[in-house]
Amino acid sequence: MTPTYTPSHFLLDDPLLIRQFLQQHYFGLLLTADLQLSALPFLFEWDQPTGLTGKVYGHMARQNPQLQGLQDGDSVKLVVQGPHAYVAAECYQQQPQVATWNYSLVEVSGKVELLDPRSTLALVRRQQTKANQALPQQVQDGFVSLAAGTDAVAASGPSGRQSNLAYEKQLSAAITGFVVRIESLHAKMKLSQNKTPASRQDVLQFLQRSEQPQTVWQLMQAQGLLAAEAAVNTQNPALGFTKGAVI
Repeated sequence: MTPTYTPSHFLLDDPLLIRQFLQQHYFGLLLTADLQLSALPFLFEWDQPTGLTGKVYGHMARQNPQLQGLQDGDSVKLVVQGPHAYVAAECYQQQPQVATWNYSLVEVSGKVELLDPRSTLALVRRQQTKANQALPQQVQDGFVSLAAGTDAVAASGPSGRQSNLAYEKQLSAAITGFVVRIESLHAKMKLSQNKTPASRQDVLQFLQRSEQPQTVWQLMQAQGLLAAEAAVNTQNPALGFTKGAVI
């Protein structure tokens, strides 16, 4: 599967920045050769502290039609999309300009291997732990209390343990885990790299003043595309806009 069209100035090849991106954004699409797709959370496991070699884990419902045609050794692609935002042509001080869309994504290609029920259950626990760690600390603390209560029930006798085993057996019958060994990784960050530093500051001001997700300009800032001292008072009057085309 050919990677998405990416002009050289939008290509990101810094392993550290790519891994930071995937640590924050790990929900995406699993694409197979028969053109089926599924929206799934992914778990990345890297071979080394640095670099981009490793494995990607995920799981899907056994009733998912995509799984029926999936076999060990099949080539697949994973697409993880991150922050995106509309950039109005009118936000630039230097005119004329054209409107566009800033966005970010990572594509991973490799061969898939299906996991057995025991490995699938272990994977689900790891994915849950990772997702929980991203939650606010006060929410995690609440989970600790809840888990303590659950352990108390399980420890109260055979009925509690049997209930947990029955649930895990039911879960393993409903889902199948998979792992994809990373053969190639392609990162596209369309973040106004083709604009002048002054124009990128215009984009920053527009994104900070608009009601769009702030993560786009923060991503631009993290990749060194904006001046470190750049700051905008979001209480300033809105910019005056005129019509522009979109590409």
